[in-house]
Amino acid sequence: MESERWTAKGTATRSRIVDAAAKLIYERGLTSVGINDVRAASSTSHGQITHYFPDGRAELLRAVVERQVRQALDDQGPELNALDSWEAWQRWRAHLIAVHSARGGAGGCPLGSLVAQMAQSDPAAAQLMEAGFDAWGDALARGIDTMRRNGDLAPDTDARLLAASLLSIVQGGLVLMQASRSVEKLARALDTALQVLRAHASGTG
Repeated sequence: MESERWTAKGTATRSRIVDAAAKLIYERGLTSVGINDVRAASSTSHGQITHYFPDGRAELLRAVVERQVRQALDDQGPELNALDSWEAWQRWRAHLIAVHSARGGAGGCPLGSLVAQMAQSDPAAAQLMEAGFDAWGDALARGIDTMRRNGDLAPDTDARLLAASLLSIVQGGLVLMQASRSVEKLARALDTALQVLRAHASGTG
């Protein structure tokens, strides 16, 4: 992997470039951001950008997607991988609300906000985005399957199908929050998602 050859300073420089590109794309939109804009925003030279992204803008954009995938998953904290009880799901909800409240409801989903801008124009980026959503859905499905095995959810609960439904609901809430900058929109979507999950509770759960 290329990053194995970078020094700590080089890794930090590359991260600064990717962070600057992600911020500019959010603020201006993909079509309005060029390499020179990123260079100015990251206080780097053309040579540095070429060094870390020898394939140019397309490689940089894919790095932005990878960053946003990590951010979307990190936003949910360790709670995302510990959804093994009703209380755990509530902790996940509270953590996600706290993260976006701290941002004032701006930005929406770090990953979802890129879909409309990049999915159709860059197949490689689209694959990275799909993998990111798959990782998110897999984490939800693992939690659902754990609760099914623990007897909290009905034995016939389809973990993957239910996880996909919950992810769709949460994404909808993030989009509405981004449009309105109202975290309440996300809170309502999360409440709806948990209600859908509750609908699959076992008779003894």
